[in-house]
This record gives sequence, structure tokens and C-alpha cells, in this order.
Amino acid sequence: MTDISEILAFSKNKTRVLLCTSHPSVAKLLMAVLDFYRKEADFFSIHGISRNSGSDFVVFETSDLQKAADFQPNIVLISEEINPDQILAVLQNITPGGVLVYPEKFAAVVESAENYFRKLPFTVSEFKRNDDHFVLNTEMGSIPLLSGDENLIQNIEGIKLLCQQFGVMEEEFYEPVMSFE
Repeated sequence: MTDISEILAFSKNKTRVLLCTSHPSVAKLLMAVLDFYRKEADFFSIHGISRNSGSDFVVFETSDLQKAADFQPNIVLISEEINPDQILAVLQNITPGGVLVYPEKFAAVVESAENYFRKLPFTVSEFKRNDDHFVLNTEMGSIPLLSGDENLIQNIEGIKLLCQQFGVMEEEFYEPVMSFE
């Protein structure tokens, strides 16, 4: 199911979570963290990948900002690589009282949105490269990661904030992240 009208009908009475990203690793990490803590979520990707668990949450991943706007999300993560000049339609369609997790550099565009939603900005994590993987510098100390995906690292703070909307707090977040490839 990749047709937005079918996904909307399916998710009518569910919490709709939108991932605006062109990097599949963002969705893969989110789902890995949720799976690790047995937090169920239905998942649909614009690339035809789907999973239906019968959950109260529906996650939709796309880089198509028109389809993203049509999704009428309750919770949104906009990743670093998305063009901030094109996100206004998505912002205008966040349900009232929803949540937006966004790169701090998008603040001017986010502030221009006229509807009410919670705004959670994130910055790129401090990290260093160690051979073919990364080490994150966090308040909890250095956290080694198996992943060598720099796009993922640039969005990891946003993914962490998004996971908090599912009840996965910061200390819990890093455990499954350390083993994610």
C-alpha cells in the first residue's frame, strides 16, 4: 500500500507519524529501536515496503513532500537533507497539537507556520569517525556505533527525539542504536 489515500483511510483512527527523509536508514533505525522495546507500529514506505502490526501508530516514510502533506500527520520528523523551503505544506497539515521534530537550521520556516504544534529542534550530534564506524559524543559519554552511515548520524538526535514520542527515553535509546548496522 503506497497510495496515500489508502494509507490515510487505513490510518484514520491511528496516530500518524511521518518521516520526511530520503535516507531509508532513518526509518530502519526508528523501527529497530521500536522493535527492540516491543513497541508496535505499522509502517509504510513510499518505496513499497510495509508492515502491518495492528498498532495504534502508523509510520509513513517519504521524501515526496506533497504526499507527506496529504498524510495529515500527528507527529513529524524532518531530516537534515530535506529542503527547508519546501516543507511549509507539510507544516500546515500537522494536526493541531501535533509534534514536529526538525533540524534547528529550519527554525525560520517552522516559525512561519500558522497552525499550533509542539516544536522540537535538533542539531547534528558531535561525533568522530573511527575506521568504518562512528563514535557519538553524548552527555552520557562516548557511544560507539556499528553504522558507518553519516546521513544516519546527522539525523540521530532527531530520531532520538522522535523515539521519545513513543516512550523510549534517551538512556534507553542508545542501547539498540549501538548494535544497529
